[in-house]
Amino acid sequence: MLSLVRSGLLRMIAFVVVSLPLCMLVSRVYTPYSSGSSRALTFGLSFAEPVQSPREPVQSRELAPVSRIPKSGTSVLGGPSLSADFINQVLSSTGSPAAGTGQGFYDLSVQSGIDDAYALAVFEKESSFGRYGAGFDDHALGNIVCAGYPTCNGRFRWYPSWLAGYADFYQLISREYVSRGCSTVETITPVYAPSSENDTGLYIQQVRQSMLAFRQAQSLML
Repeated sequence: MLSLVRSGLLRMIAFVVVSLPLCMLVSRVYTPYSSGSSRALTFGLSFAEPVQSPREPVQSRELAPVSRIPKSGTSVLGGPSLSADFINQVLSSTGSPAAGTGQGFYDLSVQSGIDDAYALAVFEKESSFGRYGAGFDDHALGNIVCAGYPTCNGRFRWYPSWLAGYADFYQLISREYVSRGCSTVETITPVYAPSSENDTGLYIQQVRQSMLAFRQAQSLML
């Protein structure tokens, strides 16, 4: 009788020793996730790969040809995304006094590596393409504070031609902003148009919208 009891106890101990680690293992590899129904809970089991929810299909890694990838985002780097003809059309259609300067606008974008869509968006924001305010009087793409510049009209820089104004703007963005790590509309604007003098958030929104709209319109013309 005693031997039977001892044998039974040994079997129980062996069962616990074997089954407990197995239960722990199973509890770790079972991953609950929603099946899409609020009343059901499904379990998946995988020893080699993580469980993937059916709501998250595997994304294709195939990339589009580089030539078909449009410039996007709010970075101002990479040179022109607009053509000289497109810029001329914008300036002419809006009655800008700078009409006909699209080629110079484009060429300076190539030289500086600054996107002409960004420059054109700032030109629109600052003076409606040179039609109003200091931009009109000073041939200025952006109303840049004098800060020791050799020719000034009151507080802002004055230029003898629109091309001279464009060149100074591109050079300013490249040397004073990009070189310091500011290369997007969001990082340039708080310094270029500080909140002490502007509604910086609105400035960012308007320049960003115009820049993206110009790029989109250009892509439709290709």
